[in-house]
Amino acid sequence: MSAASYLLFRRGGGLWGVASDEVVRVAPHAAGLAVEAGATAFAADEVVGVVAGLAVRPLPLFVRRFWSEPGAGLALHAGEPLMIVDPRQPPPPFLSPPEASGGTPDV
Repeated sequence: MSAASYLLFRRGGGLWGVASDEVVRVAPHAAGLAVEAGATAFAADEVVGVVAGLAVRPLPLFVRRFWSEPGAGLALHAGEPLMIVDPRQPPPPFLSPPEASGGTPDV
């Protein structure tokens, strides 16, 4: 993956990342936070930060055996594994449902 930096966030006990140049905004949401990247909004429990220089590797076959959703790759950050997600192929379990009311302020 060629992105120079990634926005890292936690959801469901896991660590996830999305290329920071894809992130449009991070906004409060009924479920916690919404990380908006392209036309996709990922639900997030917390934003960890932006990290540069991750060594992102393709998903190995053994991971695909247990994780059938799309993923852009795997990396390590501070000794913790994380999945890099592609906003053009978002994994459905982490999509943020739309807000019932109007827009929310940027964070």
